[in-house]
Amino acid sequence: MTDPAPLILLVDDEPDIRTLYEAALTRQGFRVVTAENGAKAIEVAKREHPALILMDMKMPVMDGVEAAVNIHEDPETAKIKLVFLTAFSDPNRPATDIQAAKDIGALDFVKKGISLKELGEKVNKYLKQ
Repeated sequence: MTDPAPLILLVDDEPDIRTLYEAALTRQGFRVVTAENGAKAIEVAKREHPALILMDMKMPVMDGVEAAVNIHEDPETAKIKLVFLTAFSDPNRPATDIQAAKDIGALDFVKKGISLKELGEKVNKYLKQ
């Protein structure tokens, strides 16, 4: 029996983004669960224990930064790999968001608009780290 495909938790408040990336990652062989905000992401992470979380930074209810801090401070979910997948909050200062992501333990900061093929390649890279 082969191991199941890695489980990815995709967190974004925009349904169209979730649908697009979920379909692309599923076609590339990943299992995907989704959440629409940071609070739901924490619930799903605790329940499902994904191999990787792809999370938007700017969301209502609870943003991705607060959710990431919660996830990494909880011993039950602390070792889950996390990558921010988002638009830069200030296009003139993207380094601010990149540094914030690294400060809270994220592996990377990927800008939305990345090609679906490249997203899959990056996910494979993160899973091997």
